[in-house]
Amino acid sequence: MANRSLGLRGAKFRRYGVQGQAQHGIDLAGREPDDQYTVVQCKEYQVFTAADLRAAVETFTTGRRPFDAHCLIVATSASTQTTQVADELGRLRSEHPDLELELWGAEQINDLLRPHGDVVAQFWTRETAVQFCTGAPLPGVPVPPLDRQEQALRILIGPLRTDDVAPALRQAEEQRSTNPEEAARAYADLARQLDEAGFRGHGGVLRGKQVDALQLAGRPDEAAELAAQLAVTALNRGEWHESRELTALLEKLAGQAESAGTEHSPHTRRHSQLLSAAVISAFHPLGDFSALQSALEIASPVKPAYQPLLVLLLAENRLATDPERLQELDPLVREAITAAQSEPVRPGLDTVLRLRLVRAAYDATERTQLLWEARRHQMSGRHAALVQAREARRCALEGQPEEAVEGWRNGVHDGIHAGLTEEAAEWLYAIRAVNVRYGPWLSNIDDEHRLAQALRATGTGCLLERARPPREHALSALKADRPSEAAQCALRWLTDTVITADWAGEIEALEFLGDLYCENQEPVLAAMYYMRAGETSKAKKLAAAVGDLPLTMGPINQGPWWVMETQACLLEVQADLIRDDAAGIFLDEMTALAVRGRAGELAESPLGELTRQATQSACVLAARGTPAQAQAVLDLLAPDVPREPNRYRDSDDGHASACYAIAVAHPSLAAQALTRLFDLAERSVDKANRLLADGNVCGMLADGQSFLGEEDKVRLRQRVSELDQLGISHADVAHARIDPDHSLVRSRAEQARDRILQRPCPQPGSASFGTNLTTDSYLVSKLHQADRGACLTKVLEIAADANEVALNRKEALTAARNLLFDAPLTVRQRAFRTAQSFVGGAHDGSYLDELSGAPHPLGFFRISFGSASLRGEALVLASAAAEAPVDHAWVRDQAISMLSTDSADDLQAAARVLNWLPKDEARRVDASLLATHQYVAVRQVSALLCLRDLGRFYDTAVNLTKDPDYRVRLILAQSAAKASCEGSLPAKGITELLSADPRYCVRAAARAAQ
Repeated sequence: MANRSLGLRGAKFRRYGVQGQAQHGIDLAGREPDDQYTVVQCKEYQVFTAADLRAAVETFTTGRRPFDAHCLIVATSASTQTTQVADELGRLRSEHPDLELELWGAEQINDLLRPHGDVVAQFWTRETAVQFCTGAPLPGVPVPPLDRQEQALRILIGPLRTDDVAPALRQAEEQRSTNPEEAARAYADLARQLDEAGFRGHGGVLRGKQVDALQLAGRPDEAAELAAQLAVTALNRGEWHESRELTALLEKLAGQAESAGTEHSPHTRRHSQLLSAAVISAFHPLGDFSALQSALEIASPVKPAYQPLLVLLLAENRLATDPERLQELDPLVREAITAAQSEPVRPGLDTVLRLRLVRAAYDATERTQLLWEARRHQMSGRHAALVQAREARRCALEGQPEEAVEGWRNGVHDGIHAGLTEEAAEWLYAIRAVNVRYGPWLSNIDDEHRLAQALRATGTGCLLERARPPREHALSALKADRPSEAAQCALRWLTDTVITADWAGEIEALEFLGDLYCENQEPVLAAMYYMRAGETSKAKKLAAAVGDLPLTMGPINQGPWWVMETQACLLEVQADLIRDDAAGIFLDEMTALAVRGRAGELAESPLGELTRQATQSACVLAARGTPAQAQAVLDLLAPDVPREPNRYRDSDDGHASACYAIAVAHPSLAAQALTRLFDLAERSVDKANRLLADGNVCGMLADGQSFLGEEDKVRLRQRVSELDQLGISHADVAHARIDPDHSLVRSRAEQARDRILQRPCPQPGSASFGTNLTTDSYLVSKLHQADRGACLTKVLEIAADANEVALNRKEALTAARNLLFDAPLTVRQRAFRTAQSFVGGAHDGSYLDELSGAPHPLGFFRISFGSASLRGEALVLASAAAEAPVDHAWVRDQAISMLSTDSADDLQAAARVLNWLPKDEARRVDASLLATHQYVAVRQVSALLCLRDLGRFYDTAVNLTKDPDYRVRLILAQSAAKASCEGSLPAKGITELLSADPRYCVRAAARAAQ
């Protein structure tokens, strides 16, 4: 009863303590809407005296006052009607002015119980409730059952043709030309009659006729006022076509009124201004309502009665699309509330409450007042349900899942009693969405879904009146390839879900808008909606596709966890686009967020997705900050190194990459970062293993390198040897790079030789994918020529075997190239001729080629093993084997010919071959033509060739500084920096152009020449 009567949060209203504990004068404690506490002391006495009252109060006031409560209620089952008790209560209130004191005796409790038959029935019996709850409102006149025959008649023949409407309508039509004023009144009466019967669309048709009649009567101002009201109604109902027609009519009427010089022509012009701005805003595909805001902010003595509805339209759109700027509208909202309270627009639209709910989104006082009224039942059940649900939405967005679930459950309770079955069902789905976002993920997580299905079968009551559901309209427009219309409807859909606190629907609408804007060249808006929907994967894909366009992220320490996760994801993908002065700031934010998440201080998903993404983003930015910031990242990730065998961590790939980047960017941390990288490699982190064998990492340990001291070099080289001895993946390759003469390296090479030579032939009816031939061939390249030759023969046999899958044959061709190192001329010539036959197609056709290429879109298994073409790998082999000028010319011609293929693998191979051409052959390649190719790798080769002959291709190089793909500009910057360091003045000009590139990696490469 305290919950019902005082509006205290039911889930938070609980018994204070357990039996035997000190209770400091209270039995129950509950939190009010403003987060202050009310406490209750319960006394089951037969007789309650003034002394009992003072004892109860002083027990509380002289104690430690739990919860710092501001209100104490003493509740007793005894009567408290005596004058002594009343006088004592007055004295106690005077003695404790800082404390609100209430006394509930038997009489007060009975009064509180009478309107709540469900509570009486729960704690006593239904029969008791029937007899006792006489304080409930008396039943009204029973609603007569719906006349189904009359309803069927109105539907089948039309409401305008029924006996009670048709004669009056016929008479109004006859009077239209002779007595238009009387016809207008008749149309108005009929429209009102149809509205009350539920035929609002037909009522709107008759009001349109009323407008026409008023025009014929020479009363344009009255016609304009009615047309404006109809236009506003159409806008609120989502009747776009009608609102446009009425707005055009208003402009015409305003012109007529001004020409005639009518008394109210300024009013008519104002109607036209407001509605024109409203229609322009409502039809804007990007949700820009600035036209309506400007029109409403114009100082005008004319204040139409419907103006609060336009303010509501503007404010609710702002709440849904740009809530950060909602408070800018406060003067308009305040004025609209005052106007709507003094002159109600339409009772069914809940205008005042919805305007107050808009204010509550940014005004805590208004929010507290609304919650107080809702929880104390000082407003209708319909309004209380909406207030509770909107508060639940706010809690969900602010990381308070328990309060959100409680609010939506209260909304469901009130909504069902108010007949809002559709909204109540949506609020059940909102509860499920909260559980999905925040957890816990229990086996009954779909209970709300099943309850919502059952609830929807019981009725169709809803809050908002719409001519057509905007969700349905948006999907239909999208299917019909009308994206602008789809965007308008989707924005209305989103706004409606925010109004009704349909959180699951809001998330769906946000994702829909993100997809729509993504597909229609509005990436910034798409990113914003993806962030709000928590669609991290889609935002990541979008960020990768927009090139050099930075997507707005805003402060990353605000908003619910899924918004911050998506922002952090965009930060990771677009880290290269962050300004140099902002990179350190973002790095601190990500590191701090990851620290908080690992300490369990974030309200997020049970999977810790925000913590994981913040850690990954910190890894990506680790090299962009100061050494101290990089050290903080290493310290953050240090606990991720120790682990049980075969254990993977989400941070592993980013951790390994960050170690390498820190070693390059901060020489003072190079030894520590490389040591960490080797620690990860020892624990079989795949990314660390691959970096271990990378030529750049091995190069840091080479003699003459300035990153590391000699002691660190010796220690880290020894560590590589130890990793090789442990059999760590790729450590053998790294060891071979660093110390090719080591006995262990030779032993590994001999083992690799044996694996190649002893590889069995494929068995009919079975296939294996992947061979490790590439790594083994690199190790074998450290052995004598006889071993290399034998292995070369074997891998070429594997490449020529049509019973092998194409993937294995490609790896064999790559292995053959590794084995040509320092090979005799005769061996190279034999390999060249073999490669020629592959390029010519003599060996096309491999086992299971039907699985190559893109998978079938309707296939159950979406597996692709890449292109089945062997031409690209074979051409690379031919390039490595070519010796004579005629051979190089043939390779060049084949590579240029291959540029017309659609295979990405073959295009990549052709680009590599063109880059490896000898200087004389490379001069015969037109770099300007390559610069126009659609494939990135080909344009990268163009950049390299331009730098080899800047006198000839300088203009082409300048054009490539503006290439849309940063990878082309990066290659150009690296090559230009190298040439500039060698004294090339034209190359210096290229580096100056690229030093202002939007990409950090390009700027850094270009500035390396300075």
